[in-house]
Amino acid sequence: MRKKKKLVIDRIPERFNEGLFWGNGHMGALLYTEGTEVRFCMDHVKLWELRDSGRKEPKGKFQDFIKNPELFHNGTYFREDGEEILEAADPKTGGSQASFPYYRTKLPGLSLILDLGKEIRGFYGELDLEEAVSQVSLVLEDGSRAEFRLYLDSNVNIFRIDADLTEVEVRPEGWDFSRGNLSILQKWGYTAWEARREKGLIHVLQPFSENGLAVLSVRQDTNGVSVSLNALWGLEQGEELFSAEEGLLSPAGETPSPAECLVKKNQELLNRFAGDKDFFLQRHKESWAQFWTRSTICVPNDRLQQAYDVEMYKIFANERADSLPVTLQGIWNNDSRMPAWCGDWHNDLNVQACYWPVYKTNHGELGAAYIDYYAGIMSGLEERAYQLYGIPDAIHCPVMMAPGGHGAGGEWCFWNSLLGPELFVATDFIWYYEYTQDHERLVSAIYPFLEKTAHLYQGIAYMGGDGYFHIPFTNSPEIFKDGRMLIRDDATFVISALHYLLEHLVQYAGLLEKDTSDFIAFEKKLVPVTQTQAGYPLFPSEEVFESHRHFCHLYPIFPLGLDAHSECAQHSLNTVIDQGFTEYASWSFPYLAIFASRCGRGNMAETLLEIYCRVFRARNTFCVNGDPNDCGILRVAETNAGEPSDVFTLEAGFILPAALSEMFVHRCGKDVYIAYGIPEEWKEGSCQNMVIEGGHFISVELEDYQIKTVRIEAGSSETLRFHIGKGTGEEVKELTIEKGTAYHL
Repeated sequence: MRKKKKLVIDRIPERFNEGLFWGNGHMGALLYTEGTEVRFCMDHVKLWELRDSGRKEPKGKFQDFIKNPELFHNGTYFREDGEEILEAADPKTGGSQASFPYYRTKLPGLSLILDLGKEIRGFYGELDLEEAVSQVSLVLEDGSRAEFRLYLDSNVNIFRIDADLTEVEVRPEGWDFSRGNLSILQKWGYTAWEARREKGLIHVLQPFSENGLAVLSVRQDTNGVSVSLNALWGLEQGEELFSAEEGLLSPAGETPSPAECLVKKNQELLNRFAGDKDFFLQRHKESWAQFWTRSTICVPNDRLQQAYDVEMYKIFANERADSLPVTLQGIWNNDSRMPAWCGDWHNDLNVQACYWPVYKTNHGELGAAYIDYYAGIMSGLEERAYQLYGIPDAIHCPVMMAPGGHGAGGEWCFWNSLLGPELFVATDFIWYYEYTQDHERLVSAIYPFLEKTAHLYQGIAYMGGDGYFHIPFTNSPEIFKDGRMLIRDDATFVISALHYLLEHLVQYAGLLEKDTSDFIAFEKKLVPVTQTQAGYPLFPSEEVFESHRHFCHLYPIFPLGLDAHSECAQHSLNTVIDQGFTEYASWSFPYLAIFASRCGRGNMAETLLEIYCRVFRARNTFCVNGDPNDCGILRVAETNAGEPSDVFTLEAGFILPAALSEMFVHRCGKDVYIAYGIPEEWKEGSCQNMVIEGGHFISVELEDYQIKTVRIEAGSSETLRFHIGKGTGEEVKELTIEKGTAYHL
């Protein structure tokens, strides 16, 4: 296996997005420094504020929005009295707990502090991406050094620091309400954390939400510190979730308190770890080795190569089949400020893009948590659809989602009342099956979700004078005109995604021997996707008129894969380029690289990825919006730099490995394109076990600017056309492949 270059941090990480980081999909740790302190932000996927004071019923319904668009645009349907109460509250007393609205949001991480007692004057850290183990060396003010080895176990919630800490104060802490903007937690009625010392361990107990509790436990020994963080949340089930935790019932069968549950769980885990640290470390390394052997990409561009490796490391640090779906900041939320944008599940490209590389790089099992969780909250999403649209047996997803399918940042705010987020989710549900061929989840989760999403659009469609069904009040995230979001009928994004959903729903219904006539009839009468001389428009009556960072009007090209290398695709890309990139966000660049590959523009794809890596990454490679490095790429505006420069989201980086995969191989209908996004300057390169729709594994090797080998391992049986080598030397080979059989082209 190719040796991966280590991620090196050789300047003092004084900001949150400048230090080393580790994760196992449930628990995360991130290092930064303050004065004499080495601080570790310790995050957990279940740290959520789950309350919301917003009204349980929307102030208006979808039919009202259509009749009164001005009221929709000016927020009349969404404004809450609680917002005025919050502004008018006494800043000294904070008002009563009941006076403040609760907005469902991801919560900050807790803190582990190593106070060295001396100012930190120098820093050198290495993250071994292959083993997920780090070495850190600090230079202190008196010239002495402090050395650490660190890793977060891949299989259990243990963070280990090997070091001589005999003269170091080790201090775990809950939330400090005086730091950053955490005072809001105190106003919400949060109580301070409590420390307990039991059997040589320190336990920090931090209550949150209504029934939630996090326990950060520390065990110190002669060779270092072991840390465990676990959390229980309440949702609406309250104590039932506590008693359901595996192995937490007392011998008498009684349900212990939440605090007893977590203290016992951490204590037993830390004791087991202390008994055989080498065993745990070996299993940790084996877990990461197994991850890396599933696929690989090698490119003759050092910056992009390391970016690919780092982003794949982040993916496995955040995404596990037995955890929750990845959120905006994943398991690396700051311990000194509230998460940006509620740290939620953003049901547009922001969360969905985090799974594109999972499917493409042969890690489809990591997408199971996403499928299972959304399928598990279908009843809540059905309730939303009925409340907002009056349509039974349908699904509506909020743009900003908190656990349980609730809206984050307010249940019925403007964003959470928009049509369309469920199509982003449905597209990823289809991707999961197309890439994994997971029949069990097709039956239990995917088909039911797609069916209920189709019901929503069947229920709101209207028959136009042209004899076609049209979808009213749609948007193309996030395009604005005259200071408000542009809303029209039949957005290209909505219509193309709906056709895609219906076509696959009919296909899957056939596999499951279900009646398809209703969906066939609806899809046949659904208005076609509009194409113009400029390519795909935003809406049938609205061409792209400004720099558009989401490119959702190009949805037929990607991620739907309905079009590639056509005149329409080329014209669409040219139109995007003509509008310029001044209004882009950081993730627009790797996303646009995918479209460049699907138009055969490899040089453009490489340049866009280079721009992202050079301009929009902090020292530790976390994505940063705006133009933090003063590269002059963007016109910094509220839309692309509305948060401080230490704020990040994951999807921009995660798109990069998906884009590199697209450069080597992508599929459009029955056509598979090999090396159509490869830049002219790449003399060599390779990909191993990239996956395309149908569950087919593709490996490609380039040598001396030529395609040397192409290997296909069929994941299903079908006939495909393989386009090998763009330009005048292109070969087209039609091949009928059988599942489980390998082919060489």
